[in-house]
Amino acid sequence: MKVLYVSSSGGHWEELMCLRELFGEHDSVFVTEKGGQSAESRLSPLYTVPKIDRHEKNFLMHFIKLFRKAGRIIKKEDPDVVVTTGALAAYPFCLKMKMKRKKIVYIESFARVTERSLTGRLCYPLADLFLVQWKELLKLYPKAKYIGGIF
Repeated sequence: MKVLYVSSSGGHWEELMCLRELFGEHDSVFVTEKGGQSAESRLSPLYTVPKIDRHEKNFLMHFIKLFRKAGRIIKKEDPDVVVTTGALAAYPFCLKMKMKRKKIVYIESFARVTERSLTGRLCYPLADLFLVQWKELLKLYPKAKYIGGIF
């Protein structure tokens, strides 16, 4: 099985790295935003994508470019499942994987205790397995599974 691990940089990447012990269990591919921790990462193969901000002036154009890049990476690597901790950079990968009828595992951010994240709201209907790190979120995501903190 091939696993595509995707997250934005910063805290989302740090959370994803908490799953490091799983990386060797399957063929693994990694995607994150340019800059930040990706420059220091020794993971391979590691793809980087431009940072995306939904409040920026040219958001739609940047999102379309990211969606296309996600498609190229998925076509090249042909993963069976995507595992993501969010945020917005991960959403196009989830969309593309759903279109290919592949599996999606979404882990809602540890920082989200009582409110849903935007990416969580977008990915919840797409995810085959939606995981939360706080029991309080089960009220907002009734089909989710509580796993406790991954830190």
